[in-house]
Amino acid sequence: MRILLIAITLFATPAAAAPDNARLFERAVAAYEAKRFKAARHDFQKLADQGSAIAETMLGTMYAEGRGVKADDATAAAYFYRAANRGYAPAQLALADAYADGKGTWVDLPGAYMWARLAQVRGHGVTAQAGGQTAAEVAQKITEAERRRADRWVLNWRPWSTSAR
Repeated sequence: MRILLIAITLFATPAAAAPDNARLFERAVAAYEAKRFKAARHDFQKLADQGSAIAETMLGTMYAEGRGVKADDATAAAYFYRAANRGYAPAQLALADAYADGKGTWVDLPGAYMWARLAQVRGHGVTAQAGGQTAAEVAQKITEAERRRADRWVLNWRPWSTSAR
């Protein structure tokens, strides 16, 4: 599962929080790394409520893996969806995986392809590479017309917000 990839990418992001929330983000990350998941969830929730795509992605990861919360794929997918629509590539990759596997949502292979392509073109490093790999795998399972339509979505896609605090 690529959830671990997402978590690694999150913590490697140097400007992961807006300046006024940097301490709260650092505290949440420290709690997560110390396996104090309930404290981490509390702090990530505060940041997510302010529109932080990174915090939303971390909450999705926590729900997907049952860390500090009861595992809930639907709640995880909802958090990934919120963050993905803000333009956060690791969340776009996680959402692509959810759609491809039907975890917490219905199976939507054209949607999985679209989100994977977005992660590929908007992401960096391992996220972009994994997005490309997922897109290639899913492309083999959809029709040419579905792939072309999804590629148009990718070209025309715009985030809800440019904030990835």
